[in-house]
Amino acid sequence: MQRYFGNIIGKEAVLAESDQFHLIKVMRARVNDQIEVVCEGKLFLCSVESIKPLSIKIITRLKENNELKNDVVLIASLLKGEKLDLVLQKATELGVEEIVLLQSERSIAKIRNLDRSFKLERFNRIVKEAAEQSKRTRLPLLYRVIKFDQLPEIRADIKLMAYEGEKGSTSSFLNAVKSVKSGERIAIMIGPEGGFSENEVNEAKEYGYKTVSLGKRILRAETASFYALSVLAAHLERK
Repeated sequence: MQRYFGNIIGKEAVLAESDQFHLIKVMRARVNDQIEVVCEGKLFLCSVESIKPLSIKIITRLKENNELKNDVVLIASLLKGEKLDLVLQKATELGVEEIVLLQSERSIAKIRNLDRSFKLERFNRIVKEAAEQSKRTRLPLLYRVIKFDQLPEIRADIKLMAYEGEKGSTSSFLNAVKSVKSGERIAIMIGPEGGFSENEVNEAKEYGYKTVSLGKRILRAETASFYALSVLAAHLERK
């Protein structure tokens, strides 16, 4: 069943214009078709009452929680082309609560101030579509692009930095994951195509980040994000 993020007004669900277009033109909705609508973390089963004008009535509220037990923040270094799009999509599917984009020293991709609003708007469309597809009830936050000296602005109880210089045993990463307690907020930082510089590693450590290994092999930046988040999600959802 198709899921949308929208608003609830009285006994009706209201969708954004783009979602109305998708429902009517792409999904070819008909009267009495049922859809799911998420509003402020609450999930509703709804029915299409009319097409012109579009009217969507609430049938009932559904009880569902597909979110991770702990908030996970992905600090993702900017990547070239569609690589970053893929990271945003998969990070959303894997349950992150927030995505922070990082302009690191070796990032080939740049986001100029003039482009920032447009880029963030497009990135949030990717996140929203991924959240609907993966049946989430919360949209990950994605609203900032930071530089390294802004890392202290990110609130987290456990701060991890995937660093290729630590390649080898994954015990440092696994032990950190296993140490997570209920309610703790976890931040995991992933580098760009060229990895983190030594200065960045030292600076991150000063900010309380622990460097961890993701294995003996050097992973592409996007693969490192998928790997780290998959391990975290598997641990947090093990019960």
